[in-house]
Parts: sequence; C-alpha cells; structure tokens
Amino acid sequence: MKIKKLTATFGALDGAVLEPGEGLTVISAPNEAGKSTWAAFWRAMLYGIDTRERDKTGFLADKTRYLPWSGVPMSGEARIEWQGKDITLRRSSARTNPFGAFQGVYTASGDPVPGLTAANAGEQLIGVGKEVYLRSAFVGQGGAAIQSSRELEARISALATSGEEDVAFSAVERTLKDWRNRRRLNRSNGLIPELEEERSRLDARLREMADARRRKAEAEREAERLQERQKELQSDLEIWARIERHELNRRYGEAYSEWEKAKEAVPEDRPHPVFGTMTGEEAWEFARQKQKEREAALEENRRREERRGELARKRAERAAARRRSLMIGILSAILLAGGIALWFITSLWQAALGALLALAALLLCVRGFLVNRDAGVDPAQLQSVPVPEDGDWLAQAAQYRETLAKSQQAKLAEAAARRRVDDLAAQGGRLFDTLELLREPPRSKAATAAQLAAADRELARVRDELARGSGALAQMGDPEEAEDRKSELDRQLARRLEEYDALTIALEALGAANDQLRQRFSPALNQEAGELLAALTGGRWDRLILARDFSAHAAGRGEGLPRSALALSTGTAEQLYLAVRLAVCRLTVPDAPIVLDDALAAFDDGRMELALALLKELGKERQILLFSCHRREGEWAEAHGVPVIEL
Repeated sequence: MKIKKLTATFGALDGAVLEPGEGLTVISAPNEAGKSTWAAFWRAMLYGIDTRERDKTGFLADKTRYLPWSGVPMSGEARIEWQGKDITLRRSSARTNPFGAFQGVYTASGDPVPGLTAANAGEQLIGVGKEVYLRSAFVGQGGAAIQSSRELEARISALATSGEEDVAFSAVERTLKDWRNRRRLNRSNGLIPELEEERSRLDARLREMADARRRKAEAEREAERLQERQKELQSDLEIWARIERHELNRRYGEAYSEWEKAKEAVPEDRPHPVFGTMTGEEAWEFARQKQKEREAALEENRRREERRGELARKRAERAAARRRSLMIGILSAILLAGGIALWFITSLWQAALGALLALAALLLCVRGFLVNRDAGVDPAQLQSVPVPEDGDWLAQAAQYRETLAKSQQAKLAEAAARRRVDDLAAQGGRLFDTLELLREPPRSKAATAAQLAAADRELARVRDELARGSGALAQMGDPEEAEDRKSELDRQLARRLEEYDALTIALEALGAANDQLRQRFSPALNQEAGELLAALTGGRWDRLILARDFSAHAAGRGEGLPRSALALSTGTAEQLYLAVRLAVCRLTVPDAPIVLDDALAAFDDGRMELALALLKELGKERQILLFSCHRREGEWAEAHGVPVIEL
C-alpha cells in the first residue's frame, strides 16, 4: 500500500496537503510545524479517534488535542494505492464523534469499496489492528521502544512458527487454557466448581427436604393432639354456658317478681285540691307567696291606721293657725286703712310708712292662711285592705312535697326493677328453664377459656408451620428428581474432571512443542534484528536478543554477555529499538507504509547517515515517511536523491 496524497483539517493543519514519494520521503520542518500532527492524522484516517478517551491532568485526549484551530469541524481525505487500485478515504465529524463519518470509495468511479467501514478501515487496508500497527510500522515521537502486546505477539508467533496468520501458539494455548479454565479456573470459577457447588447445594437441599418432611409429620401429629384438646375444652365451655343460662333464668325470674311488686307500690297520680299538679318546689313557693301576701296586708292596715291619726293631728294644728292668721289680717287691714286715710289728710310720710307696714303684715297673714289649708288626701289610701284568711300554707306545702317524694321513690324503684329485667332479658334471661341436672367441669370457666385460647394459638402456630413446610416442600420439588439430578451431576463431574486432566496434558505437550518451535523462531528473528542493528551502528553492535515480552539485549563483537537496552546510551538504545521495529515490520506488516516521527533525533551524524542509507534501501520494498526537525536529514536526502518535503 502507498500513500499518494493527504489533505487535512486537523489540529494546526487547515486544508494542508502532503504528497509523499514512492519509497523513502524526508519531511523536514521545525518544531510546532505540524510533523507529529501529520503522523497523528494518518493514524486517525486509518483507525479513527477513540471517543472514550477523557482529558486528564497533563493529558489531552485526541478528540480535544486535534480540534482544528480555525474552529471548523475536523475532516480529512487520503488517496492511497491499495491492491493495485486507487481508493480515497474521507472522514468528517459526526454528531458525537469528531471523525466518525466515513467514506471509502474507488477514486476513479466513486463507488464504495465493499466491506470498508469506519471501524475496520485500518485493519482492512494495513492487514493488522491498531495495536499491532502502532507497535511496528508507526513510530511516534520518542516512541521507538516497542512494548508487549498479546495481539502483536500472536501475529509474530504465528508467522514465525507456522507461516500462517491464523495459527499461533499463544492462540492455541489461550484456547486450551480457556477450555481448561471453563472447567476449573480456581476454587470458585469454572464448570467443575460449578458442578461441585451445585451438587453441594443439591445435597443440602435433599437434607433440607428430609428435615422439612420430618418437621411436617411432627406438626401434623401435634395438630391432631391440639384438635382433640380443643374439642374437650369446647365441651366444658358448653356445659359452663348451660349452667350460666340456668342461673341467668333464675335471676331473671326473681327480678321480674320484684318489678311486679314495684309497679303495685307506685301510687296513682291525682291533682292536689290546692296545689294541683305543681312540683314540690313550686308548691312550697306558692305557699310562701300566700303567706307573704297575708303578712303584707296586715302591715299595710297598720300603716294606714297610723296615717289616719297623723292626719287628724295635723288638721287641728292647721285650723288654729288659720284662726291666728285671720285675726292678724283683720288688724292689718284696719291699720292699712287708717294709714292711707291719714296720709291723704295730713300728707305725712310717717303715715305712708305705717300704711306700708300694715300692707306687709296683711300679705303675711294671707300667705299663712293659704299655707295652712287642708291638703287634698285620697280617702281610699286611708281605708283598710282585705286580709287573706290564715290557711297554714307552709304546712300544707311540706306535706305535699313529702307525698311527691314518696311517689318519686316508688317510680324510681319501679324503673330500676324494670331496667334490671331488661338487662337480664338482653343477656338471654327467660321465665322458663330446663330441668336438666348439670355438674360443673373440673376446671373453672376462666381457666377453661384460657386453656382453649392457648390451644387455639398453638394450633394456629402449628398450622402456619405446616403451611410453610408444605410450601417449602412444594418449592423444593420432587425428591426423586433431585436424586436423579444428583446422579447426573456425579456423571458430569466425573466427565469434566477427565476433560480437565486431558487439557492439562495437552497444554503440557503444547508447551513442549512450542519450546521446540521457538528454538527455531527466536534465532531467525534475532538474527534479522541483529543484522539491522549492525547496519545502523556500523557493525559496533551485531547481536540482538529479543525476549517474548519484546525486551531487547544487545552484544558487540567480541563480547560474551549481552547488555540490556537500559544499560546502553540513549542513541544506541534508539537504534536497537529501531532495528527491532524494522525486523518486526517485515514479519507483521510487510506492505504497510512506515511512519517515523523524529526517530533519528538521538542519532549522531555518522549513525544518522547509516540509518538513512538503510531506510533508503528498505524504501525499495515499501513506502517510508520520515519526519525530522533537523536540516541534516534533508541535506543528506537531497545529496542522495531522496525526495524532501519542506513544511
């Protein structure tokens, strides 16, 4: 497969275009010019963007990191040559996925490429999944070191050991282990523990069923005993009930006789000749009023008698006063007449003064006469009022009240006797009774009732226990079926144990066979990686040992013990891992473009030239894109006829 043209609106790239050459192409640019963004764009065009990633402290998810700086939606196009045909891949933003909308079409016709989708585009075109590609042909900035991956290991193992991609020791081993783990992973997981646990549960269930049947039988016997006890106690209570009815009828008869006597003792209600139908209090108040009226009449007659005497005395006094006033008046008139005559005759002022004095005296006499006239008195006010006759009213009222009280007591006694009869009748009392002879039971009625209530409660408890036991037995199912299931479990368990032992033997045999295959596979891979390392280091390091987890060791000429990559210089370690990457690429993705982002940054000038020479040679087999921030790679490429693109 070859990349012909990339067009990206992705992060800092805004409609940018990249057209690499056929083999090795050096893409030169300073830092922050978009080299790593182009590499990430190619990866996203193949495998999309993982929307499950979340931003964290010190880390930005790709969906955030590569949002276009211009603010437009993320989009891109890649024209490639695949299986001898030109196809075009397009990705753009969907509603929830910034690179989720996908098209894969033939460039010439625009027809969709059959089976090519957003989810499988990378694996379909490159031939491997994302994990394998990122650990082989895609070297991100500072990421030459290769890490272990079960998918990568399976692919390398399959190609190296059998030559077929679908067969690998790890896959077969994993399958056998899965089969064995399905039977027994540990004490708690797997078919065998499940069968053992089910058999254990079934044993417990059978024991529980037997215990439930035993408890049910005991409860049934206890229920029969309690029912017999109930019948005995109910019979005693019935005898007590008949005895009580007999006693009730006797008391009813006595009460009825007392009521009849009480009715006869109630006097007949007749109006009183004086008080009529008054109450005792009303009669007493009536008598008191009559008594007060008599006393008031007597007091009024005494007062009127005194008034008549006083009026007679006053009349005598007024008569004497009138006589005196008359005499003085006559004398005053004579003096007045003489004074007036003398004044007219002599014209003396003394005579006039005397006449005036005589006139004043005359006026005083007239006033006294008028004052002492008899005032008008109503004769009816001086006559005696009639006095009611003395009938001893209070004594009659007291006797009337006593009579009423006795009548009321008789009525109350009759009413009480009637209520007692009614109460006994409400309880079932009658005037007739049976003549049966009843013997009291050995227990009192209260003791019998208490024992019957206790028996009822105990029987209810036993019946409830019976119901629960019957329900539990019904839920437990048929014991014969449980026994049959137990036998079946024993057969299955024996078969699974045999399978487990057989799988264990198979795994041991597979492990031995794999060891033999790895003895053939490891030297070949190590030899190829060692040759590439020798080319990269100018022969300084010519042996490389790659473990199954992809940890690498290198040895130089004349050195006996290999050194871990951790013990090498940074540049040498980068060269070691680049050799491993290139060796792995030949095995896993022989047709995919190799993308190297500043992979030679730690190389010195001499080894940089050796690496570029090796990459140019490998470029004859496949397309290689080398991104670099240094001028030296571009200068070497121009000097050796390698295409250079300046960003």
